[in-house]
Amino acid sequence: MRWDKVEPNPGSYSTGHLTRYALAKGIMHEAGLEAPTIILSNPPKWAVELYKTDKEKFFTAYQDYVEQVKDSLAQTGGEKISRVQILNELNNKVYTPVRTEDVPRMCNITREAFHEYNPDIKLMATLLASNTTWFVGTPIEKYLTEFEKIKDSFDIIAVDYYPGLWHLDARGASSLQPSELYKQMVKKTELLKKVFEKIASWGKEYELGEVGAPTNEPWASEKGQRYFYDKFFLEFKHLLADFQKHGLKLPSRVGLYEAKDEPPRTLTGKILRRMTPFPEHDLGMREGDGRRKLVLQGNVRLPEAERAQGPSQLSNIIRFLKASRQKTKQ
Repeated sequence: MRWDKVEPNPGSYSTGHLTRYALAKGIMHEAGLEAPTIILSNPPKWAVELYKTDKEKFFTAYQDYVEQVKDSLAQTGGEKISRVQILNELNNKVYTPVRTEDVPRMCNITREAFHEYNPDIKLMATLLASNTTWFVGTPIEKYLTEFEKIKDSFDIIAVDYYPGLWHLDARGASSLQPSELYKQMVKKTELLKKVFEKIASWGKEYELGEVGAPTNEPWASEKGQRYFYDKFFLEFKHLLADFQKHGLKLPSRVGLYEAKDEPPRTLTGKILRRMTPFPEHDLGMREGDGRRKLVLQGNVRLPEAERAQGPSQLSNIIRFLKASRQKTKQ
């Protein structure tokens, strides 16, 4: 329930967006799914300016926004919300313009606002497993030291993970062909393992919040996405088995990003989509019109009509993840 969509202007709430979110929750309930995690993210530009000039007014504005979200949920039927995410990727400046030391206050405001609605509400933090610096944010291993000081403000920690050059040894990466470079990006999961080991040592619930791969040509393809899911989840299952062997707490959930493409509507978005490997619009397992991509189809060696009849690659991956550790060794 993005802040910039819910309250695009100070004190002016979008009933259209609140209704849309309520409708989505209702559809999930009818389908027999759990209540969704509510994400309080994307502060609007006017709120970001408030944060820079008058933090007290920013916190007051945040409280009003959270109260509006809570009231909207209270009027929506179905199972009550039990998980609320505060902001998005706390070490990613693109999404989170709030300093780490100010996040606990936002957590307190959220808990107080939701207490009457659901006194057992759980708050979730998300972190981006990346060593990217520059304008993007703080490298994850460095940020974990900073985040550890505020970790008890949260009940759940989610780690978002995407394949990228930051996982490779730069000295050897330049000599690789593009196809081999992509394969190495997919297979190298040491960074994710280090992050999980650190968080597991805290004894808190944690999860793989988002994981996925884009299909935007010429930077990637549906075959590349399918390859990613195959190889990444093979490595991930072995990671889980290794954690079990050493008595480490396991992640509780896996989040796949995303179900369906969101084609860009602005000129800037369209340029980014074609001229850069910016993946946001093409991470879906379906095209924008609903067509299933290869990851939601069966054996690619079969004709397309036959592929649609058998279990999809994703179905096979889910079964593989749920299989016993003994089967993983085999």
